[in-house]
Amino acid sequence: MKLFRFAVIVPSVLGAVMLVSSHANAVNFDLAAGVEGMGGDTTYQIGGNIVFVDGSGGTIQFPASELEWPLDIWLGRIDAGVTINDSWRVKGTVKKNISDPDSNMKDSDWGLWYLNGVPGASPTDLDAYSESSISDFDAVIFDIDVEWTFLKREKWSLFAGLGYQYQNFDYDSNLILHTEYYQGSPIGSVIGDGSVSITYEITYDIPYFIVGGDFALTDNFSLLGSFAYGPWVNAEDEDNHVLRDRIAKGDMDGDAYMFDLAGQYNFTSSWFLMAGFHYIKIDVDGDTSISSNGVPVIRSEDEEAESNQTSGYLKVGYTF
Repeated sequence: MKLFRFAVIVPSVLGAVMLVSSHANAVNFDLAAGVEGMGGDTTYQIGGNIVFVDGSGGTIQFPASELEWPLDIWLGRIDAGVTINDSWRVKGTVKKNISDPDSNMKDSDWGLWYLNGVPGASPTDLDAYSESSISDFDAVIFDIDVEWTFLKREKWSLFAGLGYQYQNFDYDSNLILHTEYYQGSPIGSVIGDGSVSITYEITYDIPYFIVGGDFALTDNFSLLGSFAYGPWVNAEDEDNHVLRDRIAKGDMDGDAYMFDLAGQYNFTSSWFLMAGFHYIKIDVDGDTSISSNGVPVIRSEDEEAESNQTSGYLKVGYTF
């Protein structure tokens, strides 16, 4: 369903851009391709308030469990833009991973012995920790915004606009080592057998407001910067603990902010090179439902997710 939504958005947006540009004068197009190195992670936590399928409930420590999924990856990217009468422009970017994360997924659980009534146990004790390698990974990021230049001078201009970003990260992980602890001391370990132990998928929908500026430092070199804020982020995720046949599906809301700074050098009136820095932080919370062996067991449990993504990119483009 998520891929279907993405497939519908892209051609619809492109069709709108072509319709607008076909009725406008002084239209410029630019197209660029490049690479982007991303670092960071998407981490989610569960615990807190729990409601079981029979309507009973209670409260446990938060977090009771945390999974940190790495985002140290390389992305290929294609950027396109349409500028209309120097006042309006539409920009779109599609990114796809060209590498898998090198870092391991980290899984931590607190207060397991406490919840089972073991004497001397504390809800803040780290009772289980594991690391898993990423055996398969897929990432797609799509971004589009419409910008209006509301103030223009000879060497600089300011703009504001609206945008939308879609992110989807899909992981398969293989257990390396799982260790259980009691009051800080290891009491047993399990070594992974090489099979997929946990799969995880998370999707972010991020509508946002954007403001920024373009500054021409020389005839050939410009600085471009922007800040964006998304107050209505929606996130959906699915965690499948394959070895235990336990599936958790979450639905969360929150906000995000983005910062972008780039330098552009124009070799000619058409060819350009751009290098930039991009940062995004996403913060969402909501609840997750859990089933075990295909049977619903938890109607809702508190969930929070946070993603920090820091990127550097380089791209070459052509203006028509």
